[in-house]
Amino acid sequence: MNVTIITPVHGTYKKYGNMIKEIGEKLDEQTKQPHEWLVVCDEKSKWVNDIKLPRFSKILVAEKNNISIKRNMALDNMSGDYTFLLDSDQMPKSKELLFECIQKCSKDFDLLRIPEEFSNTGSYLKRSYHHLRALYWAKNDEGIPRFVKSKIINKIRFDPKMLHFEDRLFFDKIRENNREGITENKIIHNEDFELYPNLRKVRIAQKQSKVHNIKSNFRLGIFTIIKETPISLLPGVIFILGVRTIAKRTLPVKSGTSR
Repeated sequence: MNVTIITPVHGTYKKYGNMIKEIGEKLDEQTKQPHEWLVVCDEKSKWVNDIKLPRFSKILVAEKNNISIKRNMALDNMSGDYTFLLDSDQMPKSKELLFECIQKCSKDFDLLRIPEEFSNTGSYLKRSYHHLRALYWAKNDEGIPRFVKSKIINKIRFDPKMLHFEDRLFFDKIRENNREGITENKIIHNEDFELYPNLRKVRIAQKQSKVHNIKSNFRLGIFTIIKETPISLLPGVIFILGVRTIAKRTLPVKSGTSR
């Protein structure tokens, strides 16, 4: 049973180059190696061609920097029995992840959620943000099924107009009438955090939520957040929540932008 891994890439080499390199190393160490790793860049992220990647890697170039377009391009070109949607800031924590996924899907399930463990590295605000993201994952069952039998996807594709949102309709379609499980092994999510770009992303997502009539199920009460946050990170978490709330209402961004 073969696995196709799909990873959209964007941004600069300085920010993402070492991470892509490390993802490739982690995939190369898997006890069950991928059949192919489709790395999809755009014109501004062709630097991936200069990185030493595993022999099973294939680089595709999309027409623009849009995560849905990049994922769709890979889905159109994949050949594995299973599809694993792995983002450019995520990597397997264990060498056994792909082996476990194949075992579970060959016996009991059609698609799998893989728990995320945030890296909690870097600046104080980044660690505060990672703690907040981990709370949402743990308390709201936020995960999406990243590992799925390819035949289920068939011609289902992501909506290119979904900006800064996971396309829930895509995942609803592949979940329909299929058995969903969860793995014991995890992926490490080393999501970047810079204050202004993050606030722009929040504002764009807020505007897009109205355009696409998206009602988020992922909300945590402030008392839950305070209770579950170490005192050392609490000032950073409260600061992030406050400025994000303000940004949702006041930060000026152009309509229809994705970045």
